[in-house]
Amino acid sequence: MDARDLLADYDAHLRAHVPEPPPVGAVVQRDGPLVSVHYGTHAVVDHADTTGADVTGLVRRRQEEAHRRSEPVEWRVHSHDSQGLAGALRAAGFAPGWERSVLVAPLGAVPDVAPPPHHTLLTGRDHGDDQAALLAEESAPHRRPLSEMRADGTQLEELDLKLVRDGTVRAVAWFHLLKGTPFVAVEGMTSPWPALLSAMTEWTRPTLPRIWGWCGAGTRFVVAEADGDLRRMYLGAGFQEVTTVRSHHWSPPGAPATERPVRQLFSEPEYDDLWDRFYERFSFAPSVKVHPGIREPEASATWFLDGPGPALDQVIVPALLTLARTGESLYWLDWNHVGFRFDPRRVGGPGRPDVPGQVFPDGDYYVYTTPDLRLGTFGHPWENTLCVFGRDLLDRVEDGVTALLGEPARRGGRNTRRV
Repeated sequence: MDARDLLADYDAHLRAHVPEPPPVGAVVQRDGPLVSVHYGTHAVVDHADTTGADVTGLVRRRQEEAHRRSEPVEWRVHSHDSQGLAGALRAAGFAPGWERSVLVAPLGAVPDVAPPPHHTLLTGRDHGDDQAALLAEESAPHRRPLSEMRADGTQLEELDLKLVRDGTVRAVAWFHLLKGTPFVAVEGMTSPWPALLSAMTEWTRPTLPRIWGWCGAGTRFVVAEADGDLRRMYLGAGFQEVTTVRSHHWSPPGAPATERPVRQLFSEPEYDDLWDRFYERFSFAPSVKVHPGIREPEASATWFLDGPGPALDQVIVPALLTLARTGESLYWLDWNHVGFRFDPRRVGGPGRPDVPGQVFPDGDYYVYTTPDLRLGTFGHPWENTLCVFGRDLLDRVEDGVTALLGEPARRGGRNTRRV
């Protein structure tokens, strides 16, 4: 394939690509040919062909939205785009930033290159993650920062590879299988090591199905962005330059948020600590046979559940959001699975990410709670019950939950006449 064919595939599949599902804590908006991803900390704008569009109006609306959200904007413009867009951005106060080549290769054109002697390729976050993060930060900018991929939490479409020697991470590359397209993106590489590219291609082969979704995903192309030595490495590894891309940056007044509205948790000390305190506070005893699963507080009520549905969430979740104290986060815990910390003031409603989780315990113990465990919900999947605890929360939701589920089976851990 020549560069024109590769550019046509790039434009057809990756321009204005809508990530599905959205990154954790992010909101995706479409405005004509534009796709904006709002992370709560910043926004990234990409677009399809803008020929014939009111680019001045498009830029103005994106600035208004960014101003409302207090988000700095990065807008990516390619050299083969309509010339009017770059002019409209500059006229609106956007400052040009980095520029680099867009390089595309058919997957089969990437050569097999073994790691250098005494080097090992490692995946995941169990070894040298702090070293990898530092290398990624020092070698920025990248197509997408490693820190942003980390903020996505555990995503089966994302992969990072580290080149390690004598316990030291020498280089790291991170990749994203772009769902719904035939592309995998090299989101970043800290230094030019072709072995990292070769190792990535192995994950798409049926002989090495280590990551669900990679094998059999129909991947046909690899895309990267680079300049300097990295660009030269790609050109020597089966890639062709199909265009260039330049960033344009603009920031509204005010300080942006430093974290996304939602953060996924799994192996973080914060998550372990919260579960440890939940075990201790409520004498949590997981069991499919022994019920109830917790020592229910005096200020609590427990109902038998009829089945899943949005009605419980509609009664309980708004009350939880309202009862959060100033500056306080809330948590949704899923026993032995990923959970979430979220900012109750920045989730739920139009233009915001959804409140993570759900009240109904669909297959495992689910908990909504505050950092100090003073109020929340505990869903027991095998007893098929919901315990609401904390006087403030109970006062707000008891009537609504009772209207849905009938009278409580227990109050303060004691059986009622319903049992």
